[in-house]
Amino acid sequence: MKAVVVKTTNEVSIEELGKPLHMHTQPILGGMIEVVHPMRLPRSYVMLVNESGLLLYLDLNVVGCILYGTDAHGAPIVGNIIIMKEAVVNELGEHDIVGLTDAEAKHFTDLFNEMIYRAELREEDEDAEEA
Repeated sequence: MKAVVVKTTNEVSIEELGKPLHMHTQPILGGMIEVVHPMRLPRSYVMLVNESGLLLYLDLNVVGCILYGTDAHGAPIVGNIIIMKEAVVNELGEHDIVGLTDAEAKHFTDLFNEMIYRAELREEDEDAEEA
């Protein structure tokens, strides 16, 4: 299953994750999965985060905070994040986390790299104003 990973170091990558999903996400997230529906992504996309990230004092994730809307409500996203999709997976209507298409993964990778670039430019401008 394809996923987009955004690390707190602002590295964005497309990863191939196998099943069971939790076995492949734990090394990336550093703990148990919490599924978050970010306000700035279409409803079918989800962000996987470390459920204990705040308690572990993990570093802020700039992209995660933007997607989650931290600027609107103040709750930060910390630690590495994984972007995937939630979909109906059987005739009973059960939902599960599924992989991204190649096009979706490329789109999100490009988008997140642009977000990071703009955030870094804004930070440089703020530093220059303070000097």
